[in-house]
Amino acid sequence: MVKQLRLYSAFLLPVAYLLLAVLVWLTVMCEFRLDDSFITYRYAQNFAGGAGLVYNPGDSVLSTTAPLYAMLLAALSFVIPDFHLLGSFIGIMCIGLGGWVIYKLLPTVMPEWIRLWAGLVYTLSSPLWLALGMETALWILLVLAAIALGQRGWWAWAGLLVGLAVLARPDAALPSGLLGLAAIGTTVNTSQTRERWWLPLVGYVGAGIVPIVLFALWAVATYGSPFPATLSAKSAQAVLGITGLGVNVDTWEGLRLILRSLMTQSSLYVALALLAVLGLAGSISISVFLVVIWGALHLLAYVVLRVAPYRWYYAPLVPGLVLLAACGLYFIYGRLQARKFRFAAYLAAALAIFPLIAQLESFVAVRQQILNGGPVDVMLPIVDWQAYRETGEWLDNNAPPDATVGVAEVGQVGFYARRWMTDYLGLLQPDASQMLKRGDLYSWLAGYAPDYLVFQRFRGAPLVLYNYVIEEDSWFKANYQPVTEFDDPRYSSGPVTIFERATPENALNPQAIQLDFGNLRLIGLATDGDSLTGAGGAVRVRLDWEVLGELPPEIHIAVKGLDMAGTNPAFDGDYGTAHWQGAFSTWHGFVVPEGAEPGQYTLLVAVGPKGGPYQEQGAGLLVVSS
Repeated sequence: MVKQLRLYSAFLLPVAYLLLAVLVWLTVMCEFRLDDSFITYRYAQNFAGGAGLVYNPGDSVLSTTAPLYAMLLAALSFVIPDFHLLGSFIGIMCIGLGGWVIYKLLPTVMPEWIRLWAGLVYTLSSPLWLALGMETALWILLVLAAIALGQRGWWAWAGLLVGLAVLARPDAALPSGLLGLAAIGTTVNTSQTRERWWLPLVGYVGAGIVPIVLFALWAVATYGSPFPATLSAKSAQAVLGITGLGVNVDTWEGLRLILRSLMTQSSLYVALALLAVLGLAGSISISVFLVVIWGALHLLAYVVLRVAPYRWYYAPLVPGLVLLAACGLYFIYGRLQARKFRFAAYLAAALAIFPLIAQLESFVAVRQQILNGGPVDVMLPIVDWQAYRETGEWLDNNAPPDATVGVAEVGQVGFYARRWMTDYLGLLQPDASQMLKRGDLYSWLAGYAPDYLVFQRFRGAPLVLYNYVIEEDSWFKANYQPVTEFDDPRYSSGPVTIFERATPENALNPQAIQLDFGNLRLIGLATDGDSLTGAGGAVRVRLDWEVLGELPPEIHIAVKGLDMAGTNPAFDGDYGTAHWQGAFSTWHGFVVPEGAEPGQYTLLVAVGPKGGPYQEQGAGLLVVSS
């Protein structure tokens, strides 16, 4: 009998949860693709191909927060070469095994059916499935498994798993600290009764720190820092109000939007919430307590850090919610039994059905969205994969191998394009994220001036770069022309257009300069306008600045050619200065009109507070040859 129970718990039960996860994928999620996951896929692809753990071969920038996941993908790609299928397979396995670990974390005094129900609810949780392809399910599984091992006293193994979890996602540092406190509690409780009582803590810390230190040493040697550039990019996006859940959405507002979306899909989610609240009134084991506190502190950490929220950032709340709901169900069952209610188990089981119905209704909504598309909703997939894949494949087939491509969402387009990529959300290049942090929304375009640009526009709306109408920009119009467009009626954001640069890339010519505009000093200037003729042309200008003291809250900067009739700056704009400090550069562009007389023209720079007055000074020269 004991052997049969062990077989059931250790083999049959995890297989059953895995089969359920496979069923969900086959019936609902097999077509789903999350754009951000393809960033890690490209890292894995390059790593497997020998180019290193980089996004752009030759660029030593760590812009993935999931290096362990990327390495795992790279290793397994020799067995399953389709990265979308491979990422889905890993996610399926982790969600299914996560349901089994949830079952194991609940106290054995609970009825078996309640523990099974909890694993079922976890496996059917849409916040996990809507992060499929990301590292989310993997790092959460590693943390849950570490807590389960700590519960059994296997602290060295628990430490190893949380160390790996940190490499799968830095967020795991928080639960690893909580589990470390539990290890300390174990040593304190056994210090008087056990030889070598300190072993649990030493084993936990030692095993956990080894993979982290090894990776940190390698990352410093490879990238110069163990910290991913993505952290700076997300922080910069938050400063500008750019988030994965809408404009100016903070962590609390994001949680409200997610809860509202789930309640729209099914009002029966109220039953799950009520069970979780009741769970707080019941008896909670140490393991359940750790998982619940982890979720709460995870949410609080994001609030404090003010990081731009994305849907999968809330996934660590799921395990604690499910475990609390199981405790709440057990609380109801126990109260009914205490009152000798004959049908206690049947009534509790009836209550348990409502959350499952809610989850099934969510899957119906997700499936309908995948098939038909629809309005953007935080807990429904964005059906962008067909248009993005076709865009990337066109670039792969038509762009020169050394072409550079600029895009907003760099996941699927970059993966299928297989070209050097830059993105104006700052995920791939640290200097682009620093531009964002300074509130500079234009310099990316003129600074990188990619050979191809990929823009998507909302249906019926103008083409914009953030809130700047890029299709009206004279420098952009002089340099780029549309070559093709891809659309999918299910994609709510509208068609994706590829623009090709029609002008050659000219080298920048630096000019010595030092001009003061109040507490802002111009210390350098460079242009690519050395080959101008009477036919006119587009000019890029880089201005190098140094902050000397306090600046107005907003500063206006304009650049133009003095006495060059018909010239207007392509970006004559305002910059918030809250994050301006030290030395940095801004990029500007304007168009020299056709018919400009040969000769030398003064490059005029105007600077002043928003609304004026502006101080104008000649900063350099432009030469128009005959």
